[in-house]
Amino acid sequence: MRMMRSLFATALTTVLATGAAAAYQTAPPASQAKPPATQTPPATQTATPPALLPQKPATPPPPFPADAKIGFVNLQTVVSDSKLGKAGSAQIKEKGDKLTADLQVKQKAISDLQNDIQGGLSVLNSAALQLKQSQLDQMTRDLTHAQDDAKAQMDEFQSQLLDSFSEKVVPIVEEIRVEKGLWVVFAVQNDSGGLAVLAANQGLDLSEEVVKRLDAKYPGK
Repeated sequence: MRMMRSLFATALTTVLATGAAAAYQTAPPASQAKPPATQTPPATQTATPPALLPQKPATPPPPFPADAKIGFVNLQTVVSDSKLGKAGSAQIKEKGDKLTADLQVKQKAISDLQNDIQGGLSVLNSAALQLKQSQLDQMTRDLTHAQDDAKAQMDEFQSQLLDSFSEKVVPIVEEIRVEKGLWVVFAVQNDSGGLAVLAANQGLDLSEEVVKRLDAKYPGK
């Protein structure tokens, strides 16, 4: 069970969590913040679209061997191709975007105050400068706390998605295993961190069947 949860976690992290890191790493600490440099956008070039090539019809998957006693499921395929997985990806992006926006507001306030301090070095007295610096220090601490909190929120949200996804996928895999009279169904994934298939009859791949049944039972809402 621990191995299964680890495989699901890696698959979900790879496929779903594209916006998670940005949610709590977008805003650097105030001491490192610098106003963005003005850049001139590159000139737009009109590209000639390539000629359309005739598409080959999709090759149907090989049939499942009638005498097989094992099968395997690629978890990344299930996550990326299923409606439920795509819905989870959208939820991760939505939450990540919101957390990122909140952090950017705090970072903008810090940058504005830094500019205010820099511009007032020659006109403000030491007491006023000290007050602004104290405010800057507090805002910097608040930003660091907000970044840590955003990371904790994303970790918790991903954990909830992981548990929910696992609870839905595992029974479907077991259902297929029983129907086909299999001894075992292995969970595999393309990237490192999980079991890998070195060579196998591709008919043993049950991923598409899992996606089909998962979509029918959970349309992704």
